[in-house]
Amino acid sequence: MGKHVPQTADKPKETEPGRLGQNAEAKTAQNNREYVVLNIATQESWKNDKDDYETRTEWHRVFAWRNLSKFAKTLQKGQLITLEGTLRYREVEDEVEGTTFKHRIAEIHATSMKRLSKIEAADDPADGAGDE
Repeated sequence: MGKHVPQTADKPKETEPGRLGQNAEAKTAQNNREYVVLNIATQESWKNDKDDYETRTEWHRVFAWRNLSKFAKTLQKGQLITLEGTLRYREVEDEVEGTTFKHRIAEIHATSMKRLSKIEAADDPADGAGDE
C-alpha cells in the first residue's frame, strides 16, 4: 500500500507581484562590488465591513547583489516583477530637533527575480534571474 500524505491547511501564501516606483539604481559597495537598489510597491485590497473596497500600498526597499544585479539594472519604473529574498533589518539613527532616535529599517535582499511585464527595449533577452 502507498503511504498516505495528509492534506495540510498551511499552504504557502502566493507571492504578490510588485511594481517599480522608479528605475533601478546601480551603486558600488565599499568593496567595489556593484549592487542595485529597487523601490517596489505592493498593493493589497479587501472589502471592509461596509462592503466597500479598501486598498493599502506598501513600499519595499530591495537590494540585488552579484549576478542578480545585472538583471535588476534592466528594470524600469512601472514594470511588474515578482521576487524571492531574505528579509534583513538594519538599525539607523535619525536626529529630530536635537533628539536622536534609533529605529530599524526592513530591507529585502533578493535571491531571485522575474519580470512579469514586457519591456520597452528589445535588446534584453532575460525575463528572470537568480543569484547563483
